[in-house]
Amino acid sequence: MKKANPTLIALVLGVLVLLGIWVYRTFSKPELHGTVVQAMPTIPDIELTDTSGKPHSLHHDPGVKLVFFGFTRCPDICPATMSILKRAYENAGSPKNVKVYLVSVDPETDTPAVLKKYVEYFQKDFIGLTGEGDQIAQLANAFYVGFQENPDGMVTHTDTVAVLDEQNRMRLIYNQEKLGQGLLDQDLPALSRGL
Repeated sequence: MKKANPTLIALVLGVLVLLGIWVYRTFSKPELHGTVVQAMPTIPDIELTDTSGKPHSLHHDPGVKLVFFGFTRCPDICPATMSILKRAYENAGSPKNVKVYLVSVDPETDTPAVLKKYVEYFQKDFIGLTGEGDQIAQLANAFYVGFQENPDGMVTHTDTVAVLDEQNRMRLIYNQEKLGQGLLDQDLPALSRGL
């Protein structure tokens, strides 16, 4: 009976280990840092107006979507969040299958032209949406986002970033603490591969 060749055995074992690592990295779901939305509600197909003045719905775009509700006159949270979204998006290589949206909660001020200038200041690929107050309120409600105009004209609003999957179901939420810790930056490469 022939003895097994130790070099051949070592080579086969090495190939199997490398294959196992590749399968694990390719097919295992990475641990994501956003808060999981257990109900996974499907966001309704509500048509707003994009920065070119055309009707636009979140359902128009395929892929994963990052959605933030804010406004252009916001002095602090909105520009900080938009900067975080820009950094995460660009660090992930500006993935074509990821869309980033700013939905205005101040439609009287945030005309398509105003919103276009603001959004493009951060990233030309980002999409700004505005519209009638009741449409925005209906969409915000679907995202569990609240907002109200204060007597000073500023708008108080929920400041989370929601992640929608390819079927427009809300899957994750990143609050300001997680955004500030760079957790969206860590997760976006995996998110861009789909949920």
